[in-house]
Amino acid sequence: GNMKFMLNGAVTLGTLDGANIEIVEQAGKENNYIFGATVEELSVMKDYDPKRILQENVRIRRVVETLVDGTFSDGGTGVFQELYDSLTVGASWHQPDQYYLLVDFLPYCDAKRRANRDYAQQRTAFTRKCLLNTANAGIFSSDRTIREYAEEIWQVLPEK
Repeated sequence: GNMKFMLNGAVTLGTLDGANIEIVEQAGKENNYIFGATVEELSVMKDYDPKRILQENVRIRRVVETLVDGTFSDGGTGVFQELYDSLTVGASWHQPDQYYLLVDFLPYCDAKRRANRDYAQQRTAFTRKCLLNTANAGIFSSDRTIREYAEEIWQVLPEK
């Protein structure tokens, strides 16, 4: 998905993992809005406790509590309670906040603010980022991928 967005001129607002790593390698970190802990940083967080973040950070706690305090209605489905529980106590199949969303929340807010500010106040520079993303997206084309698969994996020659 992100590579398709890139091809259409989008800048990435995301963590440095998965396809975002390849996008940043091609278009540059300076042309995207990367935030949050790296995979390496997360791998050493053995004692991660999302409840501690909620206790120590009133801003994050207020946001998370809106899931269950009646601010929003889920139409009685319980999905907001399920999301709240997923972040705070986990579920039978995962630990609390298994994707470290609370760790990345404030860095996300900062990156989103930077992107909004750049778009509003530095339109030419922001447009340049968009164009550079599109210009550097060619490596993700299906033609290149199929050609590499044919040569390197299937070991077949193109037919003319």
